[in-house]
Amino acid sequence: MTETFSDGVLAIVCDGMGGMQNGADASKLAIEAAGDTFRGGYQENMDTEAVCALLRESTIAANQAVYHAAVHGPTRIRMGSTLVGAFVREQLTSLVNVGDSRAYLIAADEGDAMQLTLDHTVVQLLYERGDIEAEERATHPRRNELTRAIGVSYRVLPDIYQLQVRPDDKLLLCSDGLYNFVSTEKIAEIVRKLPPDEVPAALVAEANANGGKDNISVILLAA
Repeated sequence: MTETFSDGVLAIVCDGMGGMQNGADASKLAIEAAGDTFRGGYQENMDTEAVCALLRESTIAANQAVYHAAVHGPTRIRMGSTLVGAFVREQLTSLVNVGDSRAYLIAADEGDAMQLTLDHTVVQLLYERGDIEAEERATHPRRNELTRAIGVSYRVLPDIYQLQVRPDDKLLLCSDGLYNFVSTEKIAEIVRKLPPDEVPAALVAEANANGGKDNISVILLAA
């Protein structure tokens, strides 16, 4: 989802877990709860710390919505979702992340797409411990195991980031269905080559052409 405010833009990507229908329900609940909470708490010209606090509150609301639906729903089937969100105004961006959906920065001039968020996965923990090398993360058999997700437990700990961006830089939010099949080099190439409104469809097509078999969510934001 994207929503424009008087002085900024909110974007959220969620990727559901727990089977096709349960995953879809979880991601929808997470986006609705997070969006409603942010919308209800946002005030024009809030300072950056207040925006970050509201992003955290919105993510916690998403977690509660999915968790209660799983626990108190008629089937009581476990479900969950990832969540990555951004609020962009002028050249200041605030990010929130739970799970393995990602935010990337594509600089206006050169270089690959730079990952801004940290994956909450078993493989990332193994890498940080020194048990595996960086290049092993993409093919490790446990690469899809999450250590944090929306809705799988009563409490959740979101990561919050702040960064300055330059004019003409781009911010990309996406699910793992994109980056598992499209390199950071190719992502940057497509973002720089095409008009912004054509980029999401082009990236999805590229992932599918490379054998993509997962849900693919992509949002592109301009600084």
